Formats: sequence, structure tokens, C-alpha cells
Amino acid sequence: MDQASRLVVCPDRCRTDTISLPRVELHFTVAPRKTLTWRAQHDAEIRVHDATLWITRLGSVDDYWIRSGDVLRVQRGERVWIGTDGDQPAQASITTAYVRHGERVRRTLAQVQRLLVKVGRRSG
Repeated sequence: MDQASRLVVCPDRCRTDTISLPRVELHFTVAPRKTLTWRAQHDAEIRVHDATLWITRLGSVDDYWIRSGDVLRVQRGERVWIGTDGDQPAQASITTAYVRHGERVRRTLAQVQRLLVKVGRRSG
């Protein structure tokens, strides 16, 4: 139970272990008595806005019932199923850090270019 309590938290943006800016926030609705599946491309937080959601994780024996205002942290690569058993749709959101694709390649190419310029100055 202690382990599960660390996974569902009340949001506090002043804490250092929350996702910092810049971030991407995807809002969605879960239809009544329907289940969605999602795989996290990056570490993420799932927030419930106006209902109770049922969430289960691949390979986990535990199910999570998260209420309005609760946050469930999901690690990169995890697959989760999100559903509701109520008669009303449930509003939720997934927050992930904004990832600039190709940034590492651009930095590496810039470093190589600087090295080549330095070598060219020395030999020229």
C-alpha cells in the first residue's frame, strides 16, 4: 500500500518531482462504461478533472481508482487502460514534458562543426 500511495498524488506544482515546463497537456473524455488504452512515450501524469477513473497497468496486479484532482504518474513505456463505470463521461488529461525531436542530433552536429572550424584554423 505504501508503494501505491506514492503513485497517486495530489497535484502540487511547487514540488520538484512534478513535470516542469515546457510541457504538453492532452485533454480527453472517457465515454461512460468505455475503456481506452494508452502507452506512454515519455514519463507522464494522468489527471482526473470531474469524475472517478479506473486505471490499470500492464503487468500490475493493482487497479487504481483516481478521483477528481488526483494525479497518477506513469513511466515511459508503460501501457495503461483507462475506463469509467459511471453513467457520465469523465474528463481527464495527460501531461508530458515537451520533447524537441532531433535536438540531440543538432547539438552533436554543432559540436562537430565547431571542432572542424578549430582544426581548420590551426592547419590554415
